[in-house]
Amino acid sequence: RPLLFKASSPRALFGDEVPNPATVPMPEANRLKGSYHWMNERAVSLISLPLLATAFIYGAHPINDMLMGIVLPVQVYMSFDQVLTDYFHARRWPIISRVLKYALVGMAGLAMFGAWRINTTDVGITNYCSRLWNANKKKEKEEQ
Repeated sequence: RPLLFKASSPRALFGDEVPNPATVPMPEANRLKGSYHWMNERAVSLISLPLLATAFIYGAHPINDMLMGIVLPVQVYMSFDQVLTDYFHARRWPIISRVLKYALVGMAGLAMFGAWRINTTDVGITNYCSRLWNANKKKEKEEQ
């Protein structure tokens, strides 16, 4: 028989790692979490589809590049925030969860700043991605 059925209590099975339910703080209800958070993720995904399609069909445009520089880092931030919420829950790992959340906010801010710099001082996100995509093809043509 498995060990799980021989243990009389969770503490006997897991030791002191199982918290007492009375001591675990309950999170406050927040409208930005739950279904609203899920709806916001879907809205950002739906917004990014026409932006990417516009970039593929019409090529580079400053307004489209600037919107992609905002929407894509927000989408990545929301996705990784959900991963951190699922796998590094604040009740289980309070310090690691807080450090990772701050690091995620910092990285999203840096990504937005980098997209802004590419859009304002360089060729734009669409042309930048196009150059990265075609770099190997150009290199092969030069070698021939």
